[in-house]
Amino acid sequence: MNSGNQVRWFKIAGLCLLLFLAVYWLVAQEATYRGGLRPFRHTTYSSGAGGYKALYLWLRELRIPLRRWEKPLISLNNSDSVFVVVQPEIDPGPNELKALEKWVFKGGTLILIMEPPDPFLTYFGLKTGPVNTDKTSRDEGKNAMYQPGPYTRGVRTLIRQGFRGLSSTQPQAVFHYRDKWGGLLAVKQKGQGRMIALADPGLFSNAALRKGDHFRLALNLFLAHYSQGDILVDEFHHGYGRATSVLGHLSRSPALKPLVQAMLVLGVLLCAWGRRFGPPRPLTKPEPRSSLEYVRALANLFWRSKARHLALETLIGWFEDEARRGLIDTDNELKEKIDEAKERLKKPRINDRELLMCVRGLYAALDDARGRHRYY
Repeated sequence: MNSGNQVRWFKIAGLCLLLFLAVYWLVAQEATYRGGLRPFRHTTYSSGAGGYKALYLWLRELRIPLRRWEKPLISLNNSDSVFVVVQPEIDPGPNELKALEKWVFKGGTLILIMEPPDPFLTYFGLKTGPVNTDKTSRDEGKNAMYQPGPYTRGVRTLIRQGFRGLSSTQPQAVFHYRDKWGGLLAVKQKGQGRMIALADPGLFSNAALRKGDHFRLALNLFLAHYSQGDILVDEFHHGYGRATSVLGHLSRSPALKPLVQAMLVLGVLLCAWGRRFGPPRPLTKPEPRSSLEYVRALANLFWRSKARHLALETLIGWFEDEARRGLIDTDNELKEKIDEAKERLKKPRINDRELLMCVRGLYAALDDARGRHRYY
């Protein structure tokens, strides 16, 4: 690879590195924006309209043992008594739901705050639909209590933010609230534990927590299990705590389409840069250097350094090699000339004229010897 190709590949590598850094910066900025300001993201890290940061900070000020959970569900153990999942953005893994059900059977309390249909609700036997078909009750414009319980104390008005309800064909599912869209709050016993489902995650959002009796319903849900241990809020299925890559972020990012378009344009430019649109041209061949350049450079070096003895010694060696190559090294006259040149090397000083005359004599003797031995 010549220097031109190396420079070209270095430029391409630098451009790719700059593009990678730009994409990484874009993903980091977008993740910060989505985590803190996205209006409908139901996470305790979000301060947007649909976030749960206000509820989380409020319950923490009330000294309720509430903390975030950023691990897979298979990491739950018996000491974790209450687990809350709020409108997950990432579906559970194949073994997570089984591990969660086993944890509930051992005595854990699971609170699902999400809009149906959802894999969590479906796995625990809850689906979308009205809880009954009574036309009169479904046409009522206000919330109605379906069956009183510990979570209905002091709650009179709930202003729905979503328009989907819950239903179940299992008799152990108890609905504490219902409206014209179906069940709003359902409780289901599972072994030694229980599962509580709220069909409208917008009730506890930052924008709706102060409306109606939403704050009272939140207190009923969390204070009822205050003495059972820590209350864990799932953030793992919102993307926190996961070892994700830049490509994983981009696959869920709205910047993916413009980035693909930019990559296509960059690919076209690179193809156009590395291709010549026209007839092929022959490769340029480097011109060989003349041997006279070497001789001229060597002579110039000897002349500048005044190394006449070294120049004469080198030339004598060259004449001897030429004589052996031409099988004329036994010629008496040539041997005498070479011996005279060697004797001249013993002089302490040699001027330019003596060096020139000695070399001319050697060349003449070499030519004469070649002429004498040409026909032998």
